[in-house]
Amino acid sequence: MKRFDFLMIRVLGFCLLLASCSLFKDEIIDDREMVEVAYFVPQYETTAQLAAKVIVESPKDYAEAGKIVTYQNYIFINKPNEGVHVVDNSNPAAPVNLHFINIPGSLDLTIIDDHLYSDMFSALVVFDISDVTQPDLIEDFTVEEVFYYNPYRTLDTAIRLGESFAYTQYESIDDSRGIVTGWEVVIRQEPLEEQISYLRLEDATIAETASSDQANEFNEVSTAGSMTRFLPIGRYLYTINFNELVLFSIGDNYQPTRFARLDTGTQAETLFQLNDLLFVGSTTGMLMYDVTSPSNPNYLNSIEHFRSCDPVVADENYAYVTLRGGTNCFTETNELQIIDIRTPEELSVVARQVMFNPHGLAIHEDYLLVCDGTAGLKVVDVTNRNEPEILSTDNIPFAYDIIVDFPSAIVVGEGVLYQYDLSNLPEIVKTNELVLTN
Repeated sequence: MKRFDFLMIRVLGFCLLLASCSLFKDEIIDDREMVEVAYFVPQYETTAQLAAKVIVESPKDYAEAGKIVTYQNYIFINKPNEGVHVVDNSNPAAPVNLHFINIPGSLDLTIIDDHLYSDMFSALVVFDISDVTQPDLIEDFTVEEVFYYNPYRTLDTAIRLGESFAYTQYESIDDSRGIVTGWEVVIRQEPLEEQISYLRLEDATIAETASSDQANEFNEVSTAGSMTRFLPIGRYLYTINFNELVLFSIGDNYQPTRFARLDTGTQAETLFQLNDLLFVGSTTGMLMYDVTSPSNPNYLNSIEHFRSCDPVVADENYAYVTLRGGTNCFTETNELQIIDIRTPEELSVVARQVMFNPHGLAIHEDYLLVCDGTAGLKVVDVTNRNEPEILSTDNIPFAYDIIVDFPSAIVVGEGVLYQYDLSNLPEIVKTNELVLTN
């Protein structure tokens, strides 16, 4: 009996020793100093989820300048990354801010026979606007994963929330989970000794980043400003996707189909068509294509300039390019260039005119109208293409882009839509201002 008790005591003691060792081990498993790390975590949505957010809303405040097109008696103005303002301009003396089409991630648009085409982050979406008061998204027409987009566009908000943390990190983007539509801050406890792997907030770098061939068989297409990246040509929709032209074939029912991609060799920005010529404005120069056969654009030539933002328009003999400095435009130079295009194989700059901060522009006969940012709308006499002369300026707070339908013109600024009478050029008369903000 005593021997049995002794064995029991030894077994019990051994078990207690094991338990105490195990407990002690748990307490010292990680004695490293822990710190709080602010992780910037991407938030995802699928194209279907984004499509569910496409609704028609009451008129919305418009404070940021965006792309503009006119169609029939309406003006459509893009609010970057949010959607499209629709303005009824049946009576130019009293335009009406009609409503707002909510399109998440929208930057560009065009209209073909009552069908509005827009980007929605990386997708192309189509609306039936035969009743412009009730735009209808045609979900079956959506083409997914077409355009590059900037997944970091909303990261600034998250960064401000994480400013108080000494250590920050970015969670990698997983494209298989959908489109990045936002970012949130998630606080995680991690070992201090690994801090070298973290990006301090002030050191973080955010990536920048968006039938017959010879006749246009569409009944009616929109007129775009010079900043557009969407342009119908023949039975095709030409679009810009960073460094490539992406062509969609438009079917008889107006459904877009992926057709072709063409590498431009540079960061393309704007499109302009004159007869059988297509002009592409890029950050490094102007490119020319022959689009006599819209399904097979033929590269003709290009002319380079310093890195800059630059829309382009043209007449029969000359192209006009505004080069803009400032944020994301790689330079501080601001000027108008006039390029001789009479011999496409021998392009040459024949004149330069210093500007303040030029954006969109339009040409009518011997007069060029230039939206010069905060320096207003300028009228440039180009009768002598070698010696342009600024004749007058309308000092509106901001001029972004312009559409000329002589004898009138529409200028879009920040929060305001302006209309002008051009019948007595070079004199211009402002006939209306529509304030789109409360």
